[in-house]
Amino acid sequence: MYRFFVQPQVNVATQKLAGYELLLRSYHHDYWVTPTDFTALPMDQQVSLSYQEITNILKDRTDNPEISLNLNRQQFSDIHTIGHLIHLKKSIKKLNLIVELTEAPSLEELHRFVALYRSFDIKLSLDDVGTDNPWGPKIQDVLPFMDSIKFAMQNFRLQHRQKELLPSLKAWRKIADMYQLGFTLEGIEDTNDVALAKQYNAGMTQGYYYSKPVPYAAG
Repeated sequence: MYRFFVQPQVNVATQKLAGYELLLRSYHHDYWVTPTDFTALPMDQQVSLSYQEITNILKDRTDNPEISLNLNRQQFSDIHTIGHLIHLKKSIKKLNLIVELTEAPSLEELHRFVALYRSFDIKLSLDDVGTDNPWGPKIQDVLPFMDSIKFAMQNFRLQHRQKELLPSLKAWRKIADMYQLGFTLEGIEDTNDVALAKQYNAGMTQGYYYSKPVPYAAG
């Protein structure tokens, strides 16, 4: 059994809810857990589940929040996945859809598929910059095609790399400016992290300080 949990995303300037990330979960031994294989559930079924969650979210809101879905490299470059996402975009009026890429595609894949995403106003964001997607020639090729990047502070903490966190955050803030990218800071755990997001001029924030990923509940 699968379903999407949602985690709110907060506008740094206003501290108001501005979006949601949909995170796939599977039911295993009486618990909802992160799947080990995100391709185990076919993309048409993932899109069907996300449609239900997104329509539930949007019926309660009038401000057109951003809705983020995660894709790995294989899913990003799959023509059937793209078709399912286009169908989702067309099925929900004014859907503000962002695809968060957990893995950087190749330059060839970007040239082949970005135009399709763009033509249906599906935005692209590179997830976990600095850790899962570290700076290097491949990432430099990818960034011009992105609309935004997400810096995950919790990855540094989980990997016991706290000393690298601030230098890396400072560097990626400059990279975001260089490539004219939106900048989301993930892993907000307390008011100090909120202040850090303001200091580094993040556009959006996300983390346990606001909410863990949970099943969406109206109101």
